Amino acid sequence: MIRKAVWIPALALLGALASDCTAEPVKPVAKEDKPAVKEAPFVHVVIFRLKKDAPEGEVDAVINDCKEMLTKIPSVKGIKIGRPAEKGTPDTAKKDYQVGLLVLFDDADGLKTYLEHEQHVKFVEKHGKFLIMEKLDVFDFQDQAKK
Repeated sequence: MIRKAVWIPALALLGALASDCTAEPVKPVAKEDKPAVKEAPFVHVVIFRLKKDAPEGEVDAVINDCKEMLTKIPSVKGIKIGRPAEKGTPDTAKKDYQVGLLVLFDDADGLKTYLEHEQHVKFVEKHGKFLIMEKLDVFDFQDQAKK
C-alpha cells in the first residue's frame, strides 16, 4: 500500500511535466524534406596505361600524386583514384590498365581550370613520360538532370 502511495504522486508529477513540454517530437526526415545537395555534375575520367619500362612503384606514385597534387586544384570537387577492381563486372569490366581516375567539377569551366592549373601541369610532367599516351583514355560527360 505504501508503495502505491509513493508511485502514484511520482507518476502524476511526471505526467504534469511531460504535458508542459513545448518541444516538438522528433520525427524522421523524409527524403523529400532533405535539403537539396548540389552535386558536381561534370565528370572527367582518365584511364592510365603505363609503359613496360615504367619504374617499380610508379602506379603507387601516380595514385598518391593524384591525391596530393590534383585535390589542391580549387575547381576539383571530388576525386576517385585506384587500380582496376579485383571483383568488377564479370566478363565485361576491362582490366587492361593500371590506374583509373575520376574527377568531379561543377562545369566545363572547372575542367578547363583544372587542365591549365600548375598542379595538373606538374603531374603530367612528372608522370607523362611513363604513360602510353596513345592508349590514354579520357572521357568527359555531364550528369543529366532527371526530366
